Amino acid sequence: MDSLAIDRQAAMEKTFDLAVSTVRELNQFLHHDLAASGVKHIDVLNPNGAHSIAVGVNHPVDIDVRGQGGYYVAE
Repeated sequence: MDSLAIDRQAAMEKTFDLAVSTVRELNQFLHHDLAASGVKHIDVLNPNGAHSIAVGVNHPVDIDVRGQGGYYVAE
């Protein structure tokens, strides 16, 4: 895979580390910025039982929550 293809793939992925950012920031991105971003895959790290992760997403995207989410995960 050439470097342009790698850069393109990286641009289609985004990671939110909830040890560093908030669920509010994640959900803000999902509800207001995702459609225009070109992101197709999101990893959510360190949810540590946080509630309301990725609730109400209405744009096609794969979201992997890596850890224990609380109530209302991707409803």
